[in-house]
Amino acid sequence: MIVRILRLAARHPLGALAFVSALPVIAATLVAVLVHSAGKSEVADNPRAVLGRVWFDQFPEKTTDATQVWIWLGGGIGIHESGSFWRSAFDIFEFERQGDKLSMTYLQDKKTAETRFKLSRCDDKPPFDLCLDLTTALGGRTRYYGFSRGDDEAAQVPWSRSMLRSAMARAEGSRR
Repeated sequence: MIVRILRLAARHPLGALAFVSALPVIAATLVAVLVHSAGKSEVADNPRAVLGRVWFDQFPEKTTDATQVWIWLGGGIGIHESGSFWRSAFDIFEFERQGDKLSMTYLQDKKTAETRFKLSRCDDKPPFDLCLDLTTALGGRTRYYGFSRGDDEAAQVPWSRSMLRSAMARAEGSRR
């Protein structure tokens, strides 16, 4: 199938360029809608609120600060990115969420990870207002931080949206 797609792209390079360019915009719009629809009141009671959010290990003060970011998308694909805006490494994984349990399989090496999680309101590390507590450490940590509203995230960490768009484009490419 990948060969067919590559052949089609070779025959129609401008169409392929337009398609690839549009994917991150469409994906970012979808995530923004998902984040906005997960209102503040339902976050602590709804395990689905883990989806479509960017989860940080710390607040990045500037674009060169190294952070870990986790994103679980509604389609069963997730991204773990570590590094700064300018230099990063990432893993893409498939996952299944059952209630408060996440079961992940990394696409590169087929390693698996499993954890339970709890979402709660917190003010441990402003400007974050959500905490994601894990029973098993992922990326060496058991607590990650997020925003209950996408508008807050965009205002506090403006480059996080571009991180999300690039990570989603990578994830979309992994599905082909």
